[in-house]
Amino acid sequence: MTRVHTEPGPLASSWARMIGKRVTLFPDEVAEGVRQGDPDAVGAVYVALADRLLGYLVARVHDRATAEDLLEVTFIELLQNGRTINGGPAAIKVWLFRSAYFNAMDHLRRVKRRAEDLYEYPADLEVHDDDRGPEDWAMASETGRQMRSAMESLSDDQRHVLLLRYVGGLSAPEAATVLGKSDGAVRSLQHRGEKSLARMLDHIRPAPSRSSGASSA
Repeated sequence: MTRVHTEPGPLASSWARMIGKRVTLFPDEVAEGVRQGDPDAVGAVYVALADRLLGYLVARVHDRATAEDLLEVTFIELLQNGRTINGGPAAIKVWLFRSAYFNAMDHLRRVKRRAEDLYEYPADLEVHDDDRGPEDWAMASETGRQMRSAMESLSDDQRHVLLLRYVGGLSAPEAATVLGKSDGAVRSLQHRGEKSLARMLDHIRPAPSRSSGASSA
């Protein structure tokens, strides 16, 4: 089986950091409060999940102000409809991402923006990491430019899956629930999307210079 890369490039490392930082959920008592319509419980859920949801919404609508409005709408819906959710913290997380998915879709339909502009992956969606130095952030900026170019090659479904998995931090079964697809379909879309990204990035990765190779000998 042919491998696309012999070592992970900056994009792969960036996405690995994103998916590696799993969403920190909240206690079962908070979930119970959400089901009872407790605003304080909804506030606790906001603290736990708002950053991931906002990152996902920015990636969908490509406008931070609009994404913030949609985030507010999503949590208002949670406050109003939380009693309908069956399950604990994980079920509430999936419910929120599904609500955000449809809120973004409704917005995009209303504004009727051109399809190729709707899902462009923004450069500022890197997960914040206090351990990064200036060189790391410079690499992240270049990675963002590469990502924007590579994401344009994907289908809508592939983009949806990768954004939920990497930006949203959802598992494959959770992403399947959000999108109304089977677990197998989501895993297949993720696999094909990642292969397409790898091919695109293989073309734009700079070849190592002879001088750098010689100096490491």
